[in-house]
Amino acid sequence: MAEPLRRRVRTGVLRGMTRIAGFVPQPALRGVLGLAGAAAARTRFGRMTRANLALALGNETTEAERERIASGVFQHSARLVSEWLRLARSTAPDAPDAQRGAWIERAVRFDGSIGILERELARGRGAIVVTAHIGNWELLAAALRRRGFRGDVVGLERPRDSSSNWLVAMRRAYGVGTISQSASPRTLLRVLQAGRILGLLPDLEVRRLDGEFVPFFGRPALTMTAPAAIARAHRAPLIPIRCSIAPSSPDSGVDAAEPGSDYVLRVEEPLVLDPSLDRRAATRDITERMNALFEAWIRETPEQWAWHQPRWRTAPGEYEAVPLVERKRRARARRAADGSASG
Repeated sequence: MAEPLRRRVRTGVLRGMTRIAGFVPQPALRGVLGLAGAAAARTRFGRMTRANLALALGNETTEAERERIASGVFQHSARLVSEWLRLARSTAPDAPDAQRGAWIERAVRFDGSIGILERELARGRGAIVVTAHIGNWELLAAALRRRGFRGDVVGLERPRDSSSNWLVAMRRAYGVGTISQSASPRTLLRVLQAGRILGLLPDLEVRRLDGEFVPFFGRPALTMTAPAAIARAHRAPLIPIRCSIAPSSPDSGVDAAEPGSDYVLRVEEPLVLDPSLDRRAATRDITERMNALFEAWIRETPEQWAWHQPRWRTAPGEYEAVPLVERKRRARARRAADGSASG
């Protein structure tokens, strides 16, 4: 199938599923997508999931335990897709006014920790919010916006990718902008100067961005240093937040404490830079502490994290940690040299 046709088909499927999500009961939709998740577990994504689980938890779990987690990962992925479809439908322009965003309020419960975010934003420097691909990070952004917080998320934009465009449009519909990962530091600074939230998901490997190898589940993992660098440069608070399936959810096996709220949004105290360290050491220190916190979250609910992503793909020595601006300068110089040689 030609690529343009493939993109059109994907776009049509996403639009059709979004419309269907408004009429099909959520349990039924999750059931159908659960079958797709079970099928995905037998693909390369399943192999990657099992390999990552063995790397991270192999010394402390049995193969049967890891297989149970892997199965849960794909069932949770199916749940995510169903919730994103529901989210897209509930915020669509043609959704009834009574339904627009109402599902978000029912699905997410804020605990008392939200006061941390309110306190830091009141200082007038904006806030850098970091989260992991755990629980439902898109619902996290929607819930914060529904609560009255304003901000943008940094994400990978692929103009020709229908899935990426669909996510960007979904965020825009509920009032959250998407800033490209290739955006200039000045663009990010404007978000903070306006007193808004700048959201990042730095738990996965992104080679195109500045990064360092820091421990993650006891192994060196290439981790983006942008959150720490931005916090240091602009003196903005770096606040970890997660939106994960609550103990009250039927999926947790715990008796319901607040029926109807599947997720709880929890805010951690800001990660504070150590003023006694030099610039590079301070950036590394806060990146290490961020990874340690993400690891603790994942250990609590391993089925809710994106184990199917190649987190430990790059090994130390295979990556030159050159600042992004310098890499772009070198690339321009190479292109200029190639042009001169060909002329």
